[in-house]
Amino acid sequence: MILNIPLAIWFGFLTIISLFTTLSLGIAMFYFKKNVFNYHRMFAFTTGTLAIIHLTLGVMLWFFGIMI
Repeated sequence: MILNIPLAIWFGFLTIISLFTTLSLGIAMFYFKKNVFNYHRMFAFTTGTLAIIHLTLGVMLWFFGIMI
């Protein structure tokens, strides 16, 4: 726990930030023809990784009451 907030909440926040960044880069590629595909791909992978960690911590917190 960081500042008395479970890690599942922190990772959820980071996942949302990463998701919005990925979305913004996708919009920049599609509408504005910017060459940011490598960054978009990197943030998409980061979003997926953070989502899996968030899911694991959320299940541990919700179903088992384990707070990390």
